Amino acid sequence: MSRVSGAGRYDMKSAKGSFGFSLVEMIVAILIVGILAAVAVPYMNPMVGLVKLRTAANSIKRQMIVARTRALSDPNTHVGVYINTSTNTSLIFLDTNTATPYQYYSGDPVYMGTYQLPTAIWDSIPPTSAGGITNNVVVFRGDGSAKNGGSIIVKNKYGATRTVSVLASTGRAKVQ
Repeated sequence: MSRVSGAGRYDMKSAKGSFGFSLVEMIVAILIVGILAAVAVPYMNPMVGLVKLRTAANSIKRQMIVARTRALSDPNTHVGVYINTSTNTSLIFLDTNTATPYQYYSGDPVYMGTYQLPTAIWDSIPPTSAGGITNNVVVFRGDGSAKNGGSIIVKNKYGATRTVSVLASTGRAKVQ
């Protein structure tokens, strides 16, 4: 509240505290927030890349779990996950073609559509001698085991990696 002095003038000392922020104070506060945001952005990009990487690895793991669950529901049908490293996609298929068992063949019915890895995320498969999956495929049998276990490496443009591993004897998938 401002007060009127005896001469009919406002007393500015008591009125100054009741008006809030001045324009200069507001501009300085906005500049400080802008500078802090500009400094923080370069540190956030790798963090966003890590979130995308974890999401991609967990999505591949979930595909393995879905394929294994489908195989367990019908012991006569093998179900596989095909990883296409050239297009960074994966899909779940029913391994019904007896001419090419335990491999993905274009004539095999697709059980679940194609999953596309996010931008700036790549997958690779190490050689089988180094623990990679065979023929870019993991096929699950009716007892839940995998015909061929192994690992898939998912990486981002910052060099971070996650490995999706499938244990052949149990069909268990995990992300490391």
